[in-house]
Amino acid sequence: MAQRKRDEENIQIAIVKFLKFKYRNALFTNTLGGIRTSFKQAVKAKQTGYLKGVSDLLILEPNKTYNGLFLEIKTPKGKLSPTQKDFIDKANKRNYKAIAGYGLNECMDIIDKYFNNEL
Repeated sequence: MAQRKRDEENIQIAIVKFLKFKYRNALFTNTLGGIRTSFKQAVKAKQTGYLKGVSDLLILEPNKTYNGLFLEIKTPKGKLSPTQKDFIDKANKRNYKAIAGYGLNECMDIIDKYFNNEL
């Protein structure tokens, strides 16, 4: 499992580089999911509003259909957790496009389609 997390991290790093190059003015941020913290830090995060299952990358740019794109980044063999599925469902009901991307190429394709109003 640790290797899969590192693989997802490497995919996310590549996606951030892609966004900064191709969509320079896009407003986006990551979340702290997957980052190891101490027990004390985890309690503080929860108390200050951290929500389990939030997508890895939040692109805060509306397109013609959605308020923003929330991308859960997975390896090609990755699986969504129940809390990730729940967050995706709730975000989609609020007019965001929340979706999981499996692998770097699929994630970049999702981002391109979103910015080209094809999602």
